[in-house]
Amino acid sequence: MNKSRRYIYIITVIYAVAIVLTVFSFIGLGFSDSLFRFIISLSAVLLAESVIYGYCIFWLRTASSIQQTPPVLISGAIITGIYAAIVFVSALLFDWLLELPALWYAAEQLLILVLGAITLAAIGLYGWNAGAGEQQANKSLQKFRRYQNELTEMSELASSWKNSESGQLVNVLDMLEEKFKYSDPISEPSLYATEDILQQQISLLHDHVKLLLATQEPHEGWQVEINEMSESIKSTLQRRNRELAALK
Repeated sequence: MNKSRRYIYIITVIYAVAIVLTVFSFIGLGFSDSLFRFIISLSAVLLAESVIYGYCIFWLRTASSIQQTPPVLISGAIITGIYAAIVFVSALLFDWLLELPALWYAAEQLLILVLGAITLAAIGLYGWNAGAGEQQANKSLQKFRRYQNELTEMSELASSWKNSESGQLVNVLDMLEEKFKYSDPISEPSLYATEDILQQQISLLHDHVKLLLATQEPHEGWQVEINEMSESIKSTLQRRNRELAALK
């Protein structure tokens, strides 16, 4: 954090110096034939420098909160640099060299500004959508891993059960865990309701296994209950997978 603040301070100083030098450079060169065109050039160059400064600050604050620089941030920096370069070249070419009529020159600089803003906004919107999609994918992946971890925990509990019928329980849980291994972990928001049911079914099975292992002698018909719960989970998982395949 302190390192980022130091960089921001350095960039702010550079920006302030650049602004002062730009103003004095324009004044030192003297007014062009058109005062209006001179004001437009000065304003356009100062705005371009301000945009570069603002993006540098945005970059530092964003990069400090993530481990890897996203491509959209680099694309934004390239667009910002291109916009500033076009402004500088335009001021040199159309103001000082070709002396374009003031109104045409003002329209040209305004067009550069609008196109640059639209392009940067489009990149920002794309980056926001991509980030939201990535966050959603990570969320669904974590949820699916919780299912698998809970099933693994049940299998480990069943393996430690001191009962002659523990093999049946382990076999049912292993087969159920195998079903999850071959399912797509990345989900869609429209399937969250189905996955909530799946989570409830797994939690109910987990509680049932704990209760079964806590008893000295399992009650009669426990295998039927476990199989029914397992089949119910498989059915919900299959429905989830079918709906997910239809969406992709």
